[in-house]
Amino acid sequence: MKYVSPEQHRLNRSLASPGRRYFGQFLDLIVTWLIFLLLLSLFNEMGSPRDQTDLISISVAAIYLIFSDALPRGQSIGKLVLGMSVIDKESGKYCSLWQSFIRNILNPLIGLIDAIFILSKRRQRIGDLAANTIVVKNS
Repeated sequence: MKYVSPEQHRLNRSLASPGRRYFGQFLDLIVTWLIFLLLLSLFNEMGSPRDQTDLISISVAAIYLIFSDALPRGQSIGKLVLGMSVIDKESGKYCSLWQSFIRNILNPLIGLIDAIFILSKRRQRIGDLAANTIVVKNS
């Protein structure tokens, strides 16, 4: 019997559907807003200056949104809930911090255009193409 590494096994998984990916992104945006609002509330309760409170809250929320695909098993919270992972298209390894950064940094600027790319045969956004990643369903 031939040994199949976990990475090779992940490469054989089905690509996540566009609808599942859109909903996962929506869930991650909700998580991002909750992080922002929670931090804003905590800092306001502590009497922190408003400008510092805003800056820290926005920064932490943005860090989650940009790097969340590099959480364990290539799963942001939205992907975890919906049973998806981000993996390297060539190696099958889970998404790295660098790949998560590349995938997500341009989302605010090209979000709508990027979302259309999910409808392609390989279901890769512009960020996926740049980071050499795909989003797969977990078995």
